[in-house]
Amino acid sequence: MSVLDVGESGARARTRRAIIEAAISVITDNPAATLSDIAEVAGVGRSTLHRHFPERSDLLRAVALHVHAASNAAIEAADPTSGPIHAALRRVVECQLDLGPIVLYVYTEPTILADPELAAHLDTGDEAIAEILARASADKPEYPPGWSRRVFWSLLLSGYEAMKQDHTPRHQVVDAIMNSLTEGTIT
Repeated sequence: MSVLDVGESGARARTRRAIIEAAISVITDNPAATLSDIAEVAGVGRSTLHRHFPERSDLLRAVALHVHAASNAAIEAADPTSGPIHAALRRVVECQLDLGPIVLYVYTEPTILADPELAAHLDTGDEAIAEILARASADKPEYPPGWSRRVFWSLLLSGYEAMKQDHTPRHQVVDAIMNSLTEGTIT
């Protein structure tokens, strides 16, 4: 069961899923979009949206949980613990970039990060990446705890920004992230 379903089935689950997917699409293009904008794209009325998500913060929480679950599934599918370290990192970088700029929004939106429980949950799921980064930097100078992980995610966030704001091609962003990782934190 995905976080989109939240124990629901049938039409109610499809409506909820449509609202969350519409929110992701709309917010990616316009972070200040109104609930009316999202309802219109979802093909539902505002009252229907409010039955599922009484407050904007409820919808943002659902979007954040969905994006986090998609990120974790992408990490698992990229299988970062197999093969050469650089190839594994490239797979992870590529799969995370494929999620799109909504990731940048979720992990930087103050409303989302203001919820301590949600923020703590969003800070989980990348243990396989942390492990491969630790292996890759084992023979490097000692960095502060968690440094490689922070650098990895910062580079991804920069990559999302470059793709969205500067229209930098995906392959250039992947190469830039990999060069930054391999030349900076993990040779």
